[in-house]
Amino acid sequence: MSNETNFAPENSGAKFFHRKDLYLALVLVAFGAFVYYEAGKFPPAPLVLGDTINADVFPKILVVILLFLTAIIPFEFKLTPQKVEKIDKERNQKTLPITWITIFLLLTIVFLTDFLGAVLTMFVTCLLLPLVWGEKNYVAVAIYALLFPGFVWFLFNQLLGLYFAPGLLEVFFK
Repeated sequence: MSNETNFAPENSGAKFFHRKDLYLALVLVAFGAFVYYEAGKFPPAPLVLGDTINADVFPKILVVILLFLTAIIPFEFKLTPQKVEKIDKERNQKTLPITWITIFLLLTIVFLTDFLGAVLTMFVTCLLLPLVWGEKNYVAVAIYALLFPGFVWFLFNQLLGLYFAPGLLEVFFK
């Protein structure tokens, strides 16, 4: 059989679907189902946001879009057969240690979010991620770590009236 009729290269192990892509798609579907379920538990949106979209609807819309895009992943190799071999080769390369460090850092930050509060969580994330990734311009990182959370806090807290959980900063606001 020629390569024109059999889209998937023989060495990819792909027949009707790509096995590695199917595993990824299943993980994304499980994540999407969990987020969809959790979005149903969201409290009603504040009146300041108007009546345009409920707090539980927007995440559900994103999850439905995610699920549609996820459904394409296992069959994508049929659409781009020339890229399959390159993609498979890159997937077999070892994951860089910085990836695992980033995952660990983000999971730690998420775990500490309730304790730190929203603003301090943004600050810690904006400060630590660039430093872990090797940014050497410490002044720029410090400015970014201060201004970005400050801007987000001002926008939501002062202008929109949506208050973040203060966490550790609650001591200063009493």
